[in-house]
Amino acid sequence: MMKRVSIIVPVYNKEEYLEQCLESLVGQTLTDIEIIVIDDGSRDRSYEIASCYQKKYSDKIRVYKNDKNSGIGKTRNYGLSLAQGEYVGFVDSDDYVEATMYQQYYEFAKKNTLDIVTGHYMKIYSNKQERVNTPYFAIGNVHSRPQILNWIDYGPCNKIFSMKMLREHRILFEEDLKYEDMPFVAKGLYHASRIGHIDQGYYCYRIIKNSETTTIDERVFDMFQIMNIVNSYYKNEWGPELEFLNINQITRYMLQQRYQKDARLRNRFIEYGYAYLDHLNRNWRQNPYFKSTSFLKKFVKSRRNMLKWYCAIYVNLCR
Repeated sequence: MMKRVSIIVPVYNKEEYLEQCLESLVGQTLTDIEIIVIDDGSRDRSYEIASCYQKKYSDKIRVYKNDKNSGIGKTRNYGLSLAQGEYVGFVDSDDYVEATMYQQYYEFAKKNTLDIVTGHYMKIYSNKQERVNTPYFAIGNVHSRPQILNWIDYGPCNKIFSMKMLREHRILFEEDLKYEDMPFVAKGLYHASRIGHIDQGYYCYRIIKNSETTTIDERVFDMFQIMNIVNSYYKNEWGPELEFLNINQITRYMLQQRYQKDARLRNRFIEYGYAYLDHLNRNWRQNPYFKSTSFLKKFVKSRRNMLKWYCAIYVNLCR
């Protein structure tokens, strides 16, 4: 029998946080849900914890186990193959959600016939919480309102997606690249007839030092392959909005090199980033959306030596 929402939870060595994650899901005010937990070859007690929850909430939770670590993209795709919901959401096992999130998202989606619902989220630090307000936009799609491409964030967890849309267009996560979230969300946006933003029900995203999402290493170069995938998908929709999406993403990761202690790797990525943007359009600095950003950001991002200097100074100050 079809559930209203399937929630896919990939788990890898998160015993410290998993109980809070699962408690937030079994406590959802939307009761007609299924929670698909997939242990991705954990070496700690994560699978045991998940199995205990399956026994206690057998009407809601199904637990699966990969024999070896396969990566989050492949694990989420496995979850999608198992999901039976009308909509699907994703929760990382070190995060949690507010109790009303999926009820509010689902009711908003049904009321407005939406393929994707997105909303704000909370960043959870060890000593504080910070609400992140994603830009509000009226219901629409990226073909009639291409600005949505730059109003939306490209993480899947503060969203729900129509399962019919995902399956009809065979939308899956990249399995062998870092930043696998972005093409998944971008492809969903491309095919969504109606996308809506809700100001209720928050996803709580935990910031953990040295986690997969905060580690800067050689895999950062995967971002260029990721953007190639997105650009290829939108090849007939090229315009200032898609160009600005490229500028935003590439310069964002160039700025993140301030956490990269290896100066050689840091500078190589920055050089590659400028070469990538120049290849798209040597006049990318004249993009109307980029020109409207704050003076300081624009000043740092548009100057190669300034950005290298900024990153080097930051690294030295934080040692």
